[in-house]
Amino acid sequence: MDGVVHGTAVDRSQVYVPSDPDFDTVDVSWQGPARRERGKLRHVTYDSPGHVTPAGKNYLVLYTPPGYNAKRAKPYPTLYLSHGGGENEMGWSTQGDLANIMDNLINDGEIQPTVVVMPNATGYAASTYDQLHRTDLIERIIPWVEEHYNVSASAADRAYSGLSAGGMRTSYLLLNNPEQFGYYGLMSAGLPTGTTLTNEQATAMRKVSVFVGCGWQDPINVGFSTLHRGPFRAVRDLTAAGVHVQTDFIDGGHEWYVWRILLRDFLTRVAFLPPTTASDAWGS
Repeated sequence: MDGVVHGTAVDRSQVYVPSDPDFDTVDVSWQGPARRERGKLRHVTYDSPGHVTPAGKNYLVLYTPPGYNAKRAKPYPTLYLSHGGGENEMGWSTQGDLANIMDNLINDGEIQPTVVVMPNATGYAASTYDQLHRTDLIERIIPWVEEHYNVSASAADRAYSGLSAGGMRTSYLLLNNPEQFGYYGLMSAGLPTGTTLTNEQATAMRKVSVFVGCGWQDPINVGFSTLHRGPFRAVRDLTAAGVHVQTDFIDGGHEWYVWRILLRDFLTRVAFLPPTTASDAWGS
């Protein structure tokens, strides 16, 4: 109807009240509304040839940080953040509380101002390892973002992370397109079943920063059906291949409480920070 914005929306509502140190021993006020400058969210439709639902187009939600400057001399880093199963591009900006978390971390100086891109990874025809979505991401979404926003075109200034099904998308990119991002954050997901890392894959992964996080009580730790072997085994397999992995296992299940914390930890401990392993040439 006229006046209604086309796109997708979350089909549920919730009341979410993060605890404050004035009332509890745990401080998650960094998830509450920012008391200082705030960034902006924008819902975008872009051309996506071959996308099935909707046909030939798809959606993004973009976050720009407080004080975003389209003419800033130094382009902004970009986090590409993926939703879980049964969700879409709206997941992180609604239940994930993305804007408040980013605003607070940036205002408090814990992370640098960052543009966040939240694609819709659903609506594609079936493909092995989400190949159609990965192609759309690499050939259309990233170029579109870099054309319309003042963000760096260097892979070293791009990070990718996601939860559950989005964690699997992170895994697929890490295995098949490691050159596209400098930082990969797997939340509540592991490597695909049957994965045997080649020397070429392991060598490429040693050049990027890898983060694996999950809730201790999440049943997905032991693996999920035939899709993946779980976060525990991902840490083991990557480490055995010589890939340094930063881990983050916290009390909690397969839930947004965990993923909000993992997002903060990925951003403050891994994304856009220097590599955690030393080059063989250092100290020589």
